[in-house]
Amino acid sequence: MELSQAQNRIVIKELAPEGAAVKLDLKVGDIIQQVDGKPIGDSILFRKWQAIEQVQSITISRNGTDYEININKKSNIFYDMFPLLEEIISLCMAILLFTKMSHSKSARLLATVFLCASFIFMSLGASIRGDTIGKFLITSFMMLMPIVFLHFLVVFFKEKGNIELPTWMLKYLYGIVVLTLGLRLFYFQPSLTYVVYSYDKSITLGFSMFGFLINMYLLTVQYVKVRKQQSYMSSIIKSVWLSWLISFLPIICFSFLPQLLTGQRILNAIFTSWILLFFPISFAYLIASNQLYDFGQVIRRIMFAGLLAILPVSLFTGVYVFLFKKMADEKQILFIFIGSMTIVTMVLYAAEYWITRLESFLFPRKYLLQTALKKIARNLGTISSFRELKEIILVDIVSTLQVMGGAIVFCYKNDTEIIYEGEIDVSEVRQLVETSTLLDNPLYTCIEMNYHEAYTSYLIMTRKRTNTLLPKEEKQWLQLITSYLEVSLENVHLIRKLTVNLQQFASQLPNEAAAQDIQWFRKVMFELQEEERIRIATDLHDTTMQDLFFLKRRISTLAEKSTMPKGDQEQLRNMNNFVDMINASLRQSCFELNPHLLREVGLIKTLKMYVEKESYTAPFELIFEAMAVKFIEGKDLPTKRHIFRIVQELLNNAKKHSQATKVTFKIMESNQVFYLNYEDNGIGFSNKEGTQREIGASGLGIEQIRSRILHMGGQMDFLTQQGNGTIFKIRIPIEEVISA
Repeated sequence: MELSQAQNRIVIKELAPEGAAVKLDLKVGDIIQQVDGKPIGDSILFRKWQAIEQVQSITISRNGTDYEININKKSNIFYDMFPLLEEIISLCMAILLFTKMSHSKSARLLATVFLCASFIFMSLGASIRGDTIGKFLITSFMMLMPIVFLHFLVVFFKEKGNIELPTWMLKYLYGIVVLTLGLRLFYFQPSLTYVVYSYDKSITLGFSMFGFLINMYLLTVQYVKVRKQQSYMSSIIKSVWLSWLISFLPIICFSFLPQLLTGQRILNAIFTSWILLFFPISFAYLIASNQLYDFGQVIRRIMFAGLLAILPVSLFTGVYVFLFKKMADEKQILFIFIGSMTIVTMVLYAAEYWITRLESFLFPRKYLLQTALKKIARNLGTISSFRELKEIILVDIVSTLQVMGGAIVFCYKNDTEIIYEGEIDVSEVRQLVETSTLLDNPLYTCIEMNYHEAYTSYLIMTRKRTNTLLPKEEKQWLQLITSYLEVSLENVHLIRKLTVNLQQFASQLPNEAAAQDIQWFRKVMFELQEEERIRIATDLHDTTMQDLFFLKRRISTLAEKSTMPKGDQEQLRNMNNFVDMINASLRQSCFELNPHLLREVGLIKTLKMYVEKESYTAPFELIFEAMAVKFIEGKDLPTKRHIFRIVQELLNNAKKHSQATKVTFKIMESNQVFYLNYEDNGIGFSNKEGTQREIGASGLGIEQIRSRILHMGGQMDFLTQQGNGTIFKIRIPIEEVISA
């Protein structure tokens, strides 16, 4: 409420819409005669602020008639709750930024902006009621906030894009704020309070406007510089400029500027102050979530949600006006329209986020398909063989679609290969492929994938377990899966083709006279083989053998129960013995895959232990003779591993092909040369046949054994004739061993 003094009378000049005067039905032009039953000059509180919120009663004269009005000190809950909510929001954001992003100077300054806003909202109610400290705080922080905001922009642009904004003015602006703090100390001098405050209001609004204009000018200059650029910094500047306009223009254009120019506000600052929080809150979120460069997209989505909300909100407001036209006034209608627009816009904007979060409940089948798609797409990167294609991918597809079975078919020129999962008639599928009627068969869902000269591939699904065909949504999902599968199938085909070529190439390497230039290839091949053997051995030890151990303990526990019949106990003991046999076999396999004893006890002892174990199961007499050897034990582990593999493959070959009754291994050293001799009395073979024969389960032929020997700088001779056995003589120079 603003007053004027004329002819020793106090006349009401202006009424604040949020003050108590409006509620008391005071009018412009009323003459105030007394305050609390005393002359106006005797009321210190009234003389200080010329406000009636903290007095008991006033006497006014209107049109020559005196009226006494008692003041009800109940505050307007609307003007108390709105600032309180804004204060809580600002304070929470300040604390959040200080605690979560204290490492960033710009974040700390943004938190200070929130802190200024929280003090402004905290002081608003007290200021309206004429509290001295409330007015001191609100005017001080209203001047400080745009300067801190300017400081934030300077530091923010420096951090994000090394853009230098002018900083020389900051010290002068902060100096003005400090100077006005000293002038406001006169608030506490009752005789000067109202005079100082009446001018300070205009100074505060003017300085705040000036601070906002500086911010606007600097942002606009930067925006003009980068508006046509397509860079990440231009995105930042455009986002800052756009959010600043949305946040600050309403309070400037509808509250501060009209009051500064005309003394009247178009909208109360208590409404426009909500929009003021848009910039700092949105930037706190975008900075914390690393989505700053998508700010323009966020604004467009909010605006689009607002456009969608106009029609339903308008209809709702129209229905309200029609039903309650006698009760509704303009303020209620405006509140309902704006409130509904805000709520519906935010709901539409957040719908995408919440629908995504709640998709598993709202659209369970769609969510299941999307989850399965992500899993399958992730697993496809690990596929390198057809076996993995079945175990990792086909199993997931069949279980996700809940079909009885599925298959992947590869049609070559002269052959058809099928991998399948579940219940599916493979012979029928093969027949349909050969007769070219697979795609038209109503019992299967068939999708053609790769098609070129080498092969054609198909993905086939049976009916669902409910005996129905796949619905449209699941067929579309299957089409998407095949687009991923096509690439993986082609990779698997190329890996298989490359593997065959490498095997052929490796088998021919020792036949080349000048093989030194491809030593690297032998080295890589041997290392890859050993890595794969160690991996398989580790997997067997850590999974299968551990499972067998726990199975044996479980069976033993059951067998020890006194209530179990003796016949069942005997069966359980037999099962335990069988588990022990499996465990022993796996241990032997692990040892053969990864002969760890080479490192612990050396080459000769490891070979003796290995041959001794093999002698129990070999179909012939197995003899191992080791003369005095000491230099070979000083060689590196890869060299010892090469020799162990050679013995292993020769022994496997003898067990599979020799039909011998006696096999002998002899090891010796002489003149810095390591000798390994093998002899059997088996059926022998021709040299031509031997060069292509596969030896043992590892897939190494005689040429691969020779490759190992050549890699170590050694030589190999063998003598064989059909019906007269086989002799291998291997010589490796100890001083010139080349480690793998």
